[in-house]
Amino acid sequence: MPLLFSSCIGAGYHVFTVAVITIVLAIVGEFYTERGSLLSAAIFVYAASSPVNGYAGGSMYARFGGRHWIRQMALGAFLLPSLVCGVAFLINFIAIYYHASRAIPFTVMLAVTAICLFVILPLTLVGTVLGRNMSGQGDYPCRVNAVPRPIPDKKWFVQPWLIVLMGGVLPFGSIFIEMYFIFTSFWAYKIYYVYGFMLLVTIILAIVTVCVTIVCSYFLLNAEDYR
Repeated sequence: MPLLFSSCIGAGYHVFTVAVITIVLAIVGEFYTERGSLLSAAIFVYAASSPVNGYAGGSMYARFGGRHWIRQMALGAFLLPSLVCGVAFLINFIAIYYHASRAIPFTVMLAVTAICLFVILPLTLVGTVLGRNMSGQGDYPCRVNAVPRPIPDKKWFVQPWLIVLMGGVLPFGSIFIEMYFIFTSFWAYKIYYVYGFMLLVTIILAIVTVCVTIVCSYFLLNAEDYR
């Protein structure tokens, strides 16, 4: 569980960094004038900022006392790209089969795979090594008991599964309207060019997510659930 959790933390830092940098580049430049320029920039930024993933995930895994740091590094490097590329490649193979005009050439898929293997993986390794050596020691404000305490029975509204479900309502509500315009630009062939407003929505999403996380953690700790 610490291995997967640390990999998800690193992937989250990575995605947030890529989103902010890509939106800022879109505000400075004019990505909407050329087809695929925004996606190309996002792929380049994702590959170049891979040390962020390794640093965050590697340092978190080291604080947990994990020993299989190579597995964590590989999982963090390929967790998100494998999911996204797997779905995209499957849809693209179907598009190639039906001779669709918007199908991505097979050489582009090979290039993306090569980027994952020869760019993202080494940079994630560098970030993991730096994270383990620079921020791998836990600086906890209190002493942790070696014997876990029994968790008492909780009421239904402080169950972890319910808090997880309800905790996603506010972050989703903060970006719902903006996601409508983004998906409209994808599927209705409309041009999206209000990247400044997208940056504002991204910042609001980050703030709302942090606040919801603090509140949900407080509810669980108040119910003496330390898991």
